[in-house]
Amino acid sequence: MDFSKIDKDYIRNHTFSSDGLTFPEERNTATAMLRPGDAGLPLPSAKKQILLQREFSRIFAAPIPYDGNFTKLETRTGLTEAIMRKYLRNKRPITRVAVAKLCVGTPLTLEQSMKLFTMQGHSLEPEEQLFDCIVVDAIKCGDDIGKFYESCASFGIQLDK
Repeated sequence: MDFSKIDKDYIRNHTFSSDGLTFPEERNTATAMLRPGDAGLPLPSAKKQILLQREFSRIFAAPIPYDGNFTKLETRTGLTEAIMRKYLRNKRPITRVAVAKLCVGTPLTLEQSMKLFTMQGHSLEPEEQLFDCIVVDAIKCGDDIGKFYESCASFGIQLDK
């Protein structure tokens, strides 16, 4: 996928198929008898969540940038200690918004971010999804979490209720 064309002008002028935060239920009954992971079938969402939880834990525990420090994490990503503990203990599913906040605030590369979004359940699709396009632009521009929030708000994406 060519991310070079993604910028604020592209976001303003492109027509997206959805906001990128909500997706209809996906079910493929034709492949229901095959085992997940075989022949390119996607992993079940529970397994993806476990893998994503492990990646969140690995990133959070790494000496740079967080070293297990919840204050640093919240300052850089907007993810509170309470919510991060729920994610790390698998008490709450990790959302696309949480993945985006971690990717932008850490900052991760586009490749690392694509991997996390895929684990969460939906790959980054910036040509189809508005939110994904904003995430890609923020990562490319090296935006901090404050600038990311501003960009989301300016394009009508509400991150926190």
